[in-house]
Amino acid sequence: MMNFESVVYVNEQLNRLMVNAAQDLAQRSIKACAEHYNFDAEEAVRLLGLVNVKLNRARPVDEKPKKVKVIVAKASFPMPYNGEFNDACCFALRQNSGLYTQCQAVRKGEAHFCKQCQVLADKTEGVPEYGTIQMRQATGIFEYTDPKGRKPVAYTKVMKKYKIDQEKVLEEAGKFNVQINAEHFVVAEVDSKRGRPSSQKEKAPKEAKGTKGRPKKAKKVLQIEGDDDDLFASLVADANNNSGEEAVIAPKGSSDSSKKTKSEPKKRGKSEEEKEVERLAKEAEKAEKEAIRLQEKADKDFKLAVEKLEKEQKKQLEDEARAAKKETERLEREAKKLALETAKKEKEEKLAAAKESKTKKAPAAAAKAAKEPEVEEEPDVVKKIEFEGKKYLKSKKSGIIYDYQEYVKNSEQVMVGKWNESKNKIDFNNSGEESEEEYDM
Repeated sequence: MMNFESVVYVNEQLNRLMVNAAQDLAQRSIKACAEHYNFDAEEAVRLLGLVNVKLNRARPVDEKPKKVKVIVAKASFPMPYNGEFNDACCFALRQNSGLYTQCQAVRKGEAHFCKQCQVLADKTEGVPEYGTIQMRQATGIFEYTDPKGRKPVAYTKVMKKYKIDQEKVLEEAGKFNVQINAEHFVVAEVDSKRGRPSSQKEKAPKEAKGTKGRPKKAKKVLQIEGDDDDLFASLVADANNNSGEEAVIAPKGSSDSSKKTKSEPKKRGKSEEEKEVERLAKEAEKAEKEAIRLQEKADKDFKLAVEKLEKEQKKQLEDEARAAKKETERLEREAKKLALETAKKEKEEKLAAAKESKTKKAPAAAAKAAKEPEVEEEPDVVKKIEFEGKKYLKSKKSGIIYDYQEYVKNSEQVMVGKWNESKNKIDFNNSGEESEEEYDM
């Protein structure tokens, strides 16, 4: 395998023109090789990081060497989980727009989590909020559930959010040698059931961290040390070994540390395309918030309408219940009235029948009485008695008790009871309807 170096040493005496010349030379050389070996020159330039070349001044000899800073290139948008596991990275899962992928921070020593994830894990009894990569590997790619019962969102929703298609996802994954599972591109079927919409909103996945708009491409560091270095060979060799990384390496030469290079490039402002992308992103975010607001308003109106309908139905049922109760009471009154009328009619019929029977028996009784000789009735003899401090008249013949005062004042024989010989007291007549004949029976 050929060893291409993409880092060229630059001392402070060279300016930006040398950088541009080196970049132009490298690109022309790659195009010449592409024509000879039949490969895509533009793709090779992009993979080698020669589109945007960054100028970095060489450090003086008396300056201490700086630590090598490794910057790992990141995808322009979130990538889904496909079963991958990086033992060098933190074992915790990050939400990553709802995809639940492994944290990319580098672990230190024997620690399982990075510093940030360890702090979060300590707050949740040692388990990160979204779980660990080992927990995710223990289940299927599309079957994982975090400790709180939440599931990763479908990648098609993330694609819709970032306005990307399958071709762009596969192209971006090819830059990092990532194999995307084809099921991530399958759109879940929408439930078409009718009825009351759920009041619980689906939590929108968090946006990817970083600057909004068009992602910036990774820049390479060109440092030129001497004229006799093979520039093209260095560029190609480093592309094979350190693609997607930026490193600062100590130069061989020396220079005055008090001087600053004037050829250091100024910070590039945002292009019109990037500004347009940011503007569209803001408009999309605003539209999303407005859609959420309208959905909440629709849910509220629907809830109020349902409550109003329930109240109307409840009132209607109560009115119907009251009407039914009144109708039942009316029917009961009519039935009671009819029963009374029927009983009264039966009683009248019985009385009429009894009267008719009595009328028929009267001639027979009169004839019998005419046949029997009349017996002269002996006069009833009464005597005055006193019972419980009150005066009464007692019949010697029948034992009937009369009211003394009524007899004295009005000369009327008012029967009040009968003398009980066995108990030696008066059995008072409570009904007042008994006649002397009843006591004589």
